[in-house]
Amino acid sequence: MYPVEGRAIVRTVKHVNVAGWLFVLLVTLLMETGVRAFDYEQKIATPSSTLRALYDALADGTLSGEIGFTLHAYLEGLALAILVGVTVGLLIGSSRTLLDASSVVIEFLRPIPAVALIPLAILFYGPFGIAAHRFVVVFAAVWPILINTIYGVRGGDRMLQDVARTSGVGRVGRLFHVTLPAALPSIATGIRVSAAIALVVCVTAEFRTGAGGIGDYMKDQQFANKLPKLYAAVVLVSLLGLAVNAGLRAVQRRTLFWAGEERSAQ
Repeated sequence: MYPVEGRAIVRTVKHVNVAGWLFVLLVTLLMETGVRAFDYEQKIATPSSTLRALYDALADGTLSGEIGFTLHAYLEGLALAILVGVTVGLLIGSSRTLLDASSVVIEFLRPIPAVALIPLAILFYGPFGIAAHRFVVVFAAVWPILINTIYGVRGGDRMLQDVARTSGVGRVGRLFHVTLPAALPSIATGIRVSAAIALVVCVTAEFRTGAGGIGDYMKDQQFANKLPKLYAAVVLVSLLGLAVNAGLRAVQRRTLFWAGEERSAQ
C-alpha cells in the first residue's frame, strides 16, 4: 500500500498527459531546428525566442495588466453565458411548447458569428472598456451551453420524473432535484466548449477594438513587427485556454464523479 502522499502523487501523474507533453516538446524542437536551418527567423519566431519574450513580458509586468483586462471581460462574459444558458435551457427543455416556440429564433441566431457583432457592440457600448467585449463573449458562449442544457433535459430518464411525480414532488422540486442533476453532464460539456470559444472571441474583440487586453497587445506587436512578442502573446492565450480547461475538468471530476465518463476515468 502506498502512503497517503504517494497515492496523491500517483493520482496526479495519472491525470497528466505525459505522452502529449512529450509530443509538444518534440514538435517544439523540430520547429526550432527547422526555422534556424532554413533561415526563416525574419518571418517566424523560434520557440526559444518566443518563450524568452513571454518570460520577459511577464517578468517586467508588460503583460500583467493585459491578462487582467482579458480575464475580466472573459470570466464575466462566461459567467453570464452560463447563467443565461442553463436557466433558459432548463425552462425550454422542460416544456415542449416553449421548445417549439423558441426553436426558430434559436436556429436563426445561433449561426451568427460572434465576431460579426463586434461593430454593433462598439456602436452600442463604445470602443473602450470591457462592455463590448463582454457582450460578444456572452453571445458566443451562450449557445453551446443552451443547446447542451436543452438536450440534457430532454434526454433525461422519464421514469425518474414519474417516480418523483407519484411521490408528491412538485414541478419546481422535480426541476431542481431530478431534471437538473440528470442534465449536469451535458451542461458541463457545453460549458467546456463555450469556455474555449469565449476566449477566442474575447481576444479577437480586443484585437479589433484596441481597447486593451492580450488581443490589443498582439495588434501592437504586429504593427511594430516584433515577432517574438507577437508569438509570445499567442502562446499565452493557449496557456490560458489550457488552464481554464484543466480547471473545468478538475471541477467536473469532483462534482460529477457519478457520471459515466468520470466514473470510467477513475
